[in-house]
Amino acid sequence: MDAIGRHEAAYLCGGPERVAVAALVALADAGRIQVASGRHRVSVLVREAADPVEAAVLDAVPGTGRVLGAAVRDVAGSSAVAAVRDALRADGLLARHRLPGLPALTAKGRRLRKALAAAPPAGLRVAVLGADAVADDRLRRTFTTPDPPPASSLLPERERGAEHRGQYGAPDRSLDYGGTAGGDSY
Repeated sequence: MDAIGRHEAAYLCGGPERVAVAALVALADAGRIQVASGRHRVSVLVREAADPVEAAVLDAVPGTGRVLGAAVRDVAGSSAVAAVRDALRADGLLARHRLPGLPALTAKGRRLRKALAAAPPAGLRVAVLGADAVADDRLRRTFTTPDPPPASSLLPERERGAEHRGQYGAPDRSLDYGGTAGGDSY
């Protein structure tokens, strides 16, 4: 592999999730998607993809938007990212791991990853170093912090039905005396 691309570098240095993050950051930098920092919501502004991984990102985000973590997981598991993995295998940079789903770098792949990490090429910093290398402070914080809880978990417990919950969130059976409801018999 003469010139390594963003997706290949991301896979070598961080696996499928890094490929997804690098693609999302590139699309955000290009102004084709927007990532809301408060709710970690990804919205598509322009549905134009330059390659299959970007197409997978755009396909993972519906018109209503998507939570960042879910989008990353979907893209990481897409056939486009699997094609990146297969290309790295064909180039002798990635071998099959004994455990399915876990990449194993060859000696050639480890040397390339070490060289990339020592001096990340321009335009590949996020692919090589991960979300901590995102230049924009707001976008970096969004990618490096966990997604906020769903809005329903922000309701007071009383509105979520917690008055009928026992310890550890299990249903409270302290007032359940057995019997049947509706006339069933045993």
